[in-house]
Amino acid sequence: MWLHFFLILYILLLGLLLGTGKQNRIKQITYIILTFGLFFIIVAFRSENVGNDTSEYLRLFSSISLSGDITSFAWRYEIGYLYLNKLLSLIGSHPQIIIIVTSFIIIFGFARFFYKYSQIHWLSTYLFFTFGYYGATMNTIRLQLAIIVILFAYDYLRKRNLIKFILIVILASMFHRTALVFLLAWPITKLKFNFKTALTAIITSLILYIIFPIIFEVLLNIFPTYEYYLGSEYLNGEIRLASVLNMLVGISIILFGIFTGYHTQKREIDIGNFNVQSVNRTEVNDGQLMLLLLVAGVSITFISFNFNLLNRVGDYFLLFSCVYLPNSLKRLRDKNLVIVIVLIIVVLFCAYATTILIMRPEWNTIYPYNFFWEV
Repeated sequence: MWLHFFLILYILLLGLLLGTGKQNRIKQITYIILTFGLFFIIVAFRSENVGNDTSEYLRLFSSISLSGDITSFAWRYEIGYLYLNKLLSLIGSHPQIIIIVTSFIIIFGFARFFYKYSQIHWLSTYLFFTFGYYGATMNTIRLQLAIIVILFAYDYLRKRNLIKFILIVILASMFHRTALVFLLAWPITKLKFNFKTALTAIITSLILYIIFPIIFEVLLNIFPTYEYYLGSEYLNGEIRLASVLNMLVGISIILFGIFTGYHTQKREIDIGNFNVQSVNRTEVNDGQLMLLLLVAGVSITFISFNFNLLNRVGDYFLLFSCVYLPNSLKRLRDKNLVIVIVLIIVVLFCAYATTILIMRPEWNTIYPYNFFWEV
């Protein structure tokens, strides 16, 4: 458990050194490299005992490496992930290679996203760690790969490039089928956030919650792969603490962002040079886009009270909170108020992460941590 507190201090101390004062590109890149570089080492070289599903993914790679056959696993795993295993098995037979390569893709993807979109890099990194997304990188590998691809899809969502957006979401679904849900982001983000939109989201969530059993039966006909969840703990009707906490945190972040007015801030971006004489530019409101995505994420999390596994689907949308909250904070002009709010955020999220670690260690089983060569 010492590693948990060390990483929190490491993120915060580097934030004090490189994330405060006058900012420049060198300081920002240095911070991202030092934090996510360490994250990569820890995630990539973990043993099979670290992470709930690590041993299963290692066994899958070993089976594919020995037999060269992926068809027998197609009923359970997505084709993109299976071909990734197949490709890496041609490079090396040690199963750790699948952990190292996927860890690099995942950690690099998050680092790129935060560097590109966050206005307070250290705070986004801190939220990424304490909100549980870092821990998830050592558990749900396929889901995390899909999320990383979805983060690239966001680039084209904001530029309103429908074709590229759809193609990238389809690519993400080749690592986790649930990524197709993010196609809803296109019509959702065409809305304008107001009272009517919020009320519509609430009513829609309630209706979907009520009729979810019918929807689930239809989905099983389309994706029979998920039939093994029938009768599992995910459908036992019990509301998981994780879903409740995620929903409450998501709502709190949404309300704070609305208070700061981040969703009203627009800026121009270049969406491609289609004319030699001029650059094609358009206005983009990242605040409103992310706000609408967070509302969708909270709605999905509420519906997940019926089927706990949907809580993971909500991550495609709720992850944007790691950027939305820091960027909302940037809208405040009172420096003393900003300091107070930052301190509150740091303390609350540290308490949140530590409480879950103590009360629900089985959610991630990251600690005690050891490297793969130590077992």
